[in-house]
Amino acid sequence: MSRAVNRFLDRQRWLEPVADTLQKAIGGIYKGLGTPGRGLKTLLHGTWLGHPLHPVITDIPLGAWTLAILFDVIWLVKGTHGWVSAADVTIFVGLLAAIGAAVTGYTDWNETYGRERRVGVAHGLLNTAALILYLFSFVIRLTGEARVLAILIALLGYGFLITAAFLGGELVFNTGTGVNHHAFQHQPEKFTAVLQADQLVEGKLTRAMAGDTPVLLYRAAGRTCAIGETCSHAGGPLSEGKLEANQVICPWHASRFDICSGAVKGGPATISQVRYETRVEKGQIEVRVSPDTGQPG
Repeated sequence: MSRAVNRFLDRQRWLEPVADTLQKAIGGIYKGLGTPGRGLKTLLHGTWLGHPLHPVITDIPLGAWTLAILFDVIWLVKGTHGWVSAADVTIFVGLLAAIGAAVTGYTDWNETYGRERRVGVAHGLLNTAALILYLFSFVIRLTGEARVLAILIALLGYGFLITAAFLGGELVFNTGTGVNHHAFQHQPEKFTAVLQADQLVEGKLTRAMAGDTPVLLYRAAGRTCAIGETCSHAGGPLSEGKLEANQVICPWHASRFDICSGAVKGGPATISQVRYETRVEKGQIEVRVSPDTGQPG
């Protein structure tokens, strides 16, 4: 099924211009807001949570609208008015949460490209269609008339919702969207030589290797710091980024991390970099993973 879905999406060339327009609009809004826009964007990514905010919110409309179907079916069978109110309340709760899911989801998606972007925009458009259908259903329910029509519209919206959920799983499990890019790297627990000490230039971001794991080294005022060089958000090379107020900025999506602690300071990243302890032994810089690392263990 996954292959069939991907082949179908590959044929939908109209998704590309739609994605271009949406990304320009979303990016333009945050950019136009300046510094507050960057803060709002970081908030919506879930950086403060240490986990993307979008998937946390998506469970609410899915659960609420599933309950609404159950309540609607019971009403159709029994005709008891109490089930009408129960269905209406759960649909309203789902609508509120779905707006939050849409805002956070499109914010996360704005940082994607290629196949990830194409699958993501299809996921977003299907969820948006579900939101609109449920809104129509809710309005009809408020009139007290044509309730069966409202139920049918909600069922159609639920079909869009489940299809979008499938694509959401495709994004995470097959594409790796939002996955911690340090999760499958080996961090040395014993001091491991990574670079000759005299090769580390003061004030310069330097990439070194601890076995197969890239490490970012930085020396300032006699202190040598080391954090993971692969951005936790999407795998960007932090050694090619820039420094600003003791923060390294990823060159791909502008996530910000403290250069010494690895703590995430700005989204779209939500997970901190691996932090390493450093020492100089026999003219070589050695590193090992710090017990104070911000990475989940």
